[in-house]
Amino acid sequence: MTESAASAKTRRPTAFAQRMTTMLGRPNGGNSVDQGLGQGMEMALTVAVFLGLGWLLDLAFDTRPIFMIALVVFSVVGQFVKMWFVYDARMKTLEAERRRGTTAHQQESPTDGPNR
Repeated sequence: MTESAASAKTRRPTAFAQRMTTMLGRPNGGNSVDQGLGQGMEMALTVAVFLGLGWLLDLAFDTRPIFMIALVVFSVVGQFVKMWFVYDARMKTLEAERRRGTTAHQQESPTDGPNR
């Protein structure tokens, strides 16, 4: 295998990365403002839910505000990790599409034979 073929094979998005992009990224037909607004709302609501759960646990165990702080930090870190994986998978997919597009014109057509 040549060096360029080996490097292209290692940079190709994995099936896991493609599933993550499809499942978590939820690309829509709208513009990027709509998508960004939706992701922002998702992040805010997730943090709010974990904040509420922490508050309830603190009330139940009388440990104010340990659970609230821990669960908010956990949810924020989780959201950023999720955003990183979605971003990374999307960039790998776009790089693979760009690579296929730049080499598509170099492929020999079926009508071109060795006699041409």
